[in-house]
Amino acid sequence: MRALHVSYAKNNPKRRTFPELVPTPAEREATHRAALELVALIDKNLSRGICHYRDRTGRLLTTLDEVIHAILNNDLMSLGQAEVEHVWRPKELAA
Repeated sequence: MRALHVSYAKNNPKRRTFPELVPTPAEREATHRAALELVALIDKNLSRGICHYRDRTGRLLTTLDEVIHAILNNDLMSLGQAEVEHVWRPKELAA
C-alpha cells in the first residue's frame, strides 16, 4: 500500500489537501533492481558492440558514463529519432 503525504496549496483559505503518492520500500527496491539491470545491459551492449547509443546531436556515445549521463539529462536519442535523424560520420563509414 502506498503512503500518502499531504501538501497544502499556497494562498488557499480553505486549506484543501492534495495527496501525493510515495513509493513503498518494495517499489523502491524494484526500481533500484531495474536500474541496475539496465546499466548491466547497456554495459554489455557497449562492450560487445551490439548496440550503438547517440545523443540528440548525433554524437556516438562510446562509454557507459556518457550513456548514463545522456539518460539522466534526457539527451539520449530514441530509436525513432535514430532512424529519422541518423548522421553518418566519416570514421563510421570507413569501419
